[in-house]
Amino acid sequence: MAIANPLMNPRLIEGVKTVVFDNDGVLIDSYEANMVYYGTIRRELGLPPMTEAEKYYVHTRTHEEAVRHIVPADKLERAFQIGATMNQASLAPYFKRSEGIREFLSWLRSAGFGLAVNTSRGSSMDLVLKLTDLEGFFHPVITSCKVSKPKPHPEGLFRIMQEHGVRPDEVAYIGDSVVDQRAAQAAGVRFWAYRDQGLEADVHVENFWAIRAAMQRCYKGCAPAF
Repeated sequence: MAIANPLMNPRLIEGVKTVVFDNDGVLIDSYEANMVYYGTIRRELGLPPMTEAEKYYVHTRTHEEAVRHIVPADKLERAFQIGATMNQASLAPYFKRSEGIREFLSWLRSAGFGLAVNTSRGSSMDLVLKLTDLEGFFHPVITSCKVSKPKPHPEGLFRIMQEHGVRPDEVAYIGDSVVDQRAAQAAGVRFWAYRDQGLEADVHVENFWAIRAAMQRCYKGCAPAF
Protein backbone atom coordinates (compact mmCIF):
# COMPACT_ATOMS: atom_id res chain seq x y z
CA MET A 1 0.00 0.00 0.00
CA ALA A 2 1.48 3.36 -1.07
CA ILE A 3 0.58 6.32 1.13
CA ALA A 4 1.20 9.76 -0.36
CA ASN A 5 4.09 11.55 1.31
CA PRO A 6 7.08 13.64 0.19
CA LEU A 7 9.45 10.63 0.37
CA MET A 8 7.32 8.15 -1.59
CA ASN A 9 8.61 6.48 -4.75
CA PRO A 10 8.09 9.12 -7.49
CA ARG A 11 7.38 6.37 -10.05
CA LEU A 12 3.98 5.89 -8.40
CA ILE A 13 2.84 9.38 -9.37
CA GLU A 14 4.98 10.37 -12.35
CA GLY A 15 3.49 10.76 -15.82
CA VAL A 16 0.19 12.28 -14.69
CA LYS A 17 -1.13 15.14 -16.82
CA THR A 18 -4.73 15.40 -15.62
CA VAL A 19 -6.09 15.08 -12.10
CA VAL A 20 -9.82 14.34 -11.78
CA PHE A 21 -11.70 14.80 -8.52
CA ASP A 22 -14.83 13.33 -7.08
CA ASN A 23 -16.82 16.00 -5.25
CA ASP A 24 -18.64 14.73 -2.16
CA GLY A 25 -16.12 13.49 0.37
CA VAL A 26 -13.13 14.70 -1.65
CA LEU A 27 -13.40 18.33 -2.74
CA ILE A 28 -15.88 19.00 0.02
CA ASP A 29 -17.12 17.40 3.18
CA SER A 30 -20.80 17.24 2.33
CA TYR A 31 -21.79 14.34 4.56
CA GLU A 32 -23.72 16.48 7.01
CA ALA A 33 -25.45 18.37 4.19
CA ASN A 34 -26.52 15.12 2.55
CA MET A 35 -27.81 13.75 5.84
CA VAL A 36 -29.90 16.90 6.38
CA TYR A 37 -31.23 16.79 2.79
CA TYR A 38 -32.21 13.12 2.64
CA GLY A 39 -33.20 13.10 6.29
CA THR A 40 -35.66 15.92 5.58
CA ILE A 41 -37.23 13.93 2.75
CA ARG A 42 -37.65 10.91 5.01
CA ARG A 43 -39.09 13.00 7.84
CA GLU A 44 -41.57 14.83 5.57
CA LEU A 45 -42.81 11.44 4.38
CA GLY A 46 -43.24 10.16 7.92
CA LEU A 47 -40.46 7.62 7.54
CA PRO A 48 -37.94 6.70 10.28
CA PRO A 49 -34.33 7.97 10.21
CA MET A 50 -31.93 6.35 7.77
CA THR A 51 -29.84 3.37 8.81
CA GLU A 52 -26.04 3.60 8.65
CA ALA A 53 -26.07 1.56 5.43
CA GLU A 54 -28.63 3.93 3.89
CA LYS A 55 -26.52 6.94 4.92
CA TYR A 56 -23.48 5.50 3.15
CA TYR A 57 -25.51 4.71 0.05
CA VAL A 58 -27.05 8.17 -0.38
CA HIS A 59 -23.66 9.82 0.16
CA THR A 60 -22.07 7.96 -2.76
CA ARG A 61 -24.83 7.70 -5.37
CA THR A 62 -26.77 9.98 -7.67
CA HIS A 63 -29.77 11.89 -6.34
CA GLU A 64 -32.26 9.67 -8.16
CA GLU A 65 -30.57 6.46 -7.04
CA ALA A 66 -30.43 7.73 -3.46
CA VAL A 67 -34.09 8.70 -3.28
CA ARG A 68 -35.25 5.44 -4.86
CA HIS A 69 -33.15 3.53 -2.34
CA ILE A 70 -34.54 5.15 0.81
CA VAL A 71 -38.16 5.79 -0.20
CA PRO A 72 -40.92 3.22 -0.89
CA ALA A 73 -42.18 3.13 -4.47
CA ASP A 74 -45.59 4.52 -3.57
CA LYS A 75 -44.00 7.65 -2.02
CA LEU A 76 -41.43 8.39 -4.73
CA GLU A 77 -43.38 11.11 -6.52
CA ARG A 78 -43.87 13.05 -3.31
CA ALA A 79 -40.22 12.48 -2.33
CA PHE A 80 -38.95 14.03 -5.54
CA GLN A 81 -41.34 16.96 -5.06
CA ILE A 82 -39.94 17.58 -1.57
CA GLY A 83 -36.39 17.46 -2.89
CA ALA A 84 -37.18 19.83 -5.76
CA THR A 85 -38.70 22.46 -3.49
CA MET A 86 -35.93 22.33 -0.88
CA ASN A 87 -33.75 25.45 -0.94
CA GLN A 88 -30.25 24.17 -1.72
CA ALA A 89 -28.72 27.42 -0.45
CA SER A 90 -30.11 26.61 2.98
CA LEU A 91 -27.64 23.72 3.11
CA ALA A 92 -24.68 26.10 2.71
CA PRO A 93 -23.69 25.98 6.41
CA TYR A 94 -23.25 22.21 6.10
CA PHE A 95 -20.85 22.29 3.13
CA LYS A 96 -17.20 22.40 4.17
CA ARG A 97 -14.27 22.65 1.77
CA SER A 98 -11.70 19.90 2.41
CA GLU A 99 -8.63 21.16 4.23
CA GLY A 100 -5.80 22.01 1.88
CA ILE A 101 -7.78 21.41 -1.31
CA ARG A 102 -7.77 24.98 -2.60
CA GLU A 103 -4.01 25.26 -2.10
CA PHE A 104 -3.51 21.91 -3.87
CA LEU A 105 -5.70 22.99 -6.79
CA SER A 106 -3.91 26.33 -7.07
CA TRP A 107 -0.55 24.59 -7.27
CA LEU A 108 -1.78 22.01 -9.80
CA ARG A 109 -3.20 24.74 -12.02
CA SER A 110 -0.08 26.90 -11.84
CA ALA A 111 2.09 23.85 -12.59
CA GLY A 112 0.10 23.12 -15.75
CA PHE A 113 -1.95 20.06 -14.81
CA GLY A 114 -5.40 19.60 -16.28
CA LEU A 115 -8.19 19.60 -13.68
CA ALA A 116 -11.68 18.11 -13.93
CA VAL A 117 -14.55 16.80 -11.81
CA ASN A 118 -16.44 13.53 -12.16
CA THR A 119 -19.25 13.40 -9.60
CA SER A 120 -22.52 11.65 -8.86
CA ARG A 121 -23.95 15.00 -7.77
CA GLY A 122 -26.46 16.54 -10.16
CA SER A 123 -27.74 20.04 -10.85
CA SER A 124 -26.57 21.44 -7.50
CA MET A 125 -22.89 21.10 -8.44
CA ASP A 126 -22.44 24.67 -9.71
CA LEU A 127 -23.91 26.04 -6.49
CA VAL A 128 -21.64 23.81 -4.39
CA LEU A 129 -18.53 25.06 -6.20
CA LYS A 130 -19.67 28.65 -5.71
CA LEU A 131 -20.44 28.19 -2.01
CA THR A 132 -17.04 26.61 -1.36
CA ASP A 133 -15.04 29.08 -3.49
CA LEU A 134 -13.88 26.40 -5.93
CA GLU A 135 -15.30 27.89 -9.12
CA GLY A 136 -13.04 28.20 -12.13
CA PHE A 137 -10.59 25.40 -11.40
CA PHE A 138 -12.20 22.60 -13.39
CA HIS A 139 -13.04 21.80 -16.99
CA PRO A 140 -15.12 19.89 -17.58
CA VAL A 141 -17.33 19.37 -14.54
CA ILE A 142 -19.08 16.08 -15.26
CA THR A 143 -22.21 15.50 -13.17
CA SER A 144 -24.86 12.79 -13.23
CA CYS A 145 -26.99 15.18 -15.32
CA LYS A 146 -24.40 15.31 -18.09
CA VAL A 147 -23.93 11.60 -18.77
CA SER A 148 -26.25 8.86 -19.94
CA LYS A 149 -24.73 6.42 -17.43
CA PRO A 150 -23.43 7.75 -14.08
CA LYS A 151 -20.61 6.26 -12.02
CA PRO A 152 -19.39 3.58 -11.71
CA HIS A 153 -19.79 3.60 -15.51
CA PRO A 154 -16.64 5.16 -17.03
CA GLU A 155 -18.49 7.50 -19.41
CA GLY A 156 -17.60 10.60 -17.40
CA LEU A 157 -13.90 9.75 -17.27
CA PHE A 158 -13.86 8.91 -20.96
CA ARG A 159 -15.32 12.33 -21.77
CA ILE A 160 -12.73 14.06 -19.61
CA MET A 161 -9.88 12.19 -21.31
CA GLN A 162 -11.25 13.11 -24.72
CA GLU A 163 -11.52 16.80 -23.84
CA HIS A 164 -8.05 16.90 -22.29
CA GLY A 165 -6.44 14.80 -25.02
CA VAL A 166 -4.80 12.41 -22.57
CA ARG A 167 -4.37 8.64 -22.25
CA PRO A 168 -5.73 6.64 -19.29
CA ASP A 169 -2.25 6.21 -17.81
CA GLU A 170 -1.89 10.01 -17.76
CA VAL A 171 -4.95 10.47 -15.53
CA ALA A 172 -5.30 10.19 -11.76
CA TYR A 173 -8.80 10.04 -10.32
CA ILE A 174 -9.11 10.99 -6.66
CA GLY A 175 -12.18 9.44 -5.02
CA ASP A 176 -13.38 8.16 -1.68
CA SER A 177 -15.76 5.29 -2.41
CA VAL A 178 -15.96 1.92 -4.09
CA VAL A 179 -18.08 3.62 -6.78
CA ASP A 180 -15.12 5.85 -7.65
CA GLN A 181 -12.74 2.89 -7.51
CA ARG A 182 -14.86 0.92 -9.97
CA ALA A 183 -15.20 3.90 -12.31
CA ALA A 184 -11.42 4.33 -12.38
CA GLN A 185 -10.86 0.63 -12.98
CA ALA A 186 -13.42 0.58 -15.80
CA ALA A 187 -11.77 3.58 -17.48
CA GLY A 188 -8.25 2.24 -16.98
CA VAL A 189 -7.04 5.35 -15.13
CA ARG A 190 -5.03 5.52 -11.93
CA PHE A 191 -7.10 5.55 -8.77
CA TRP A 192 -5.95 7.58 -5.78
CA ALA A 193 -8.12 6.81 -2.75
CA TYR A 194 -8.88 9.69 -0.42
CA ARG A 195 -8.91 8.82 3.29
CA ASP A 196 -10.05 5.20 2.90
CA GLN A 197 -7.29 2.61 3.06
CA GLY A 198 -9.84 -0.14 2.52
CA LEU A 199 -10.13 0.78 -1.16
CA GLU A 200 -7.97 -0.75 -3.90
CA ALA A 201 -5.82 2.13 -5.09
CA ASP A 202 -2.49 3.00 -6.70
CA VAL A 203 -1.95 5.66 -4.05
CA HIS A 204 -3.71 6.42 -0.76
CA VAL A 205 -4.12 10.11 0.04
CA GLU A 206 -4.59 10.96 3.70
CA ASN A 207 -4.58 14.72 3.17
CA PHE A 208 -4.00 17.18 0.35
CA TRP A 209 -0.89 18.70 1.92
CA ALA A 210 0.93 15.36 1.64
CA ILE A 211 -0.01 14.61 -1.97
CA ARG A 212 0.88 18.16 -2.97
CA ALA A 213 4.31 17.83 -1.38
CA ALA A 214 4.84 14.46 -3.07
CA MET A 215 3.89 15.84 -6.48
CA GLN A 216 6.01 18.96 -6.04
CA ARG A 217 9.01 16.76 -5.36
CA CYS A 218 8.24 14.42 -8.26
CA TYR A 219 7.45 17.07 -10.88
CA LYS A 220 9.85 19.73 -9.60
CA GLY A 221 7.29 22.46 -10.02
CA CYS A 222 5.61 21.66 -13.34
CA ALA A 223 3.52 19.04 -15.09
CA PRO A 224 4.77 16.97 -18.06
CA ALA A 225 4.34 18.80 -21.36
CA PHE A 226 1.21 17.92 -23.33
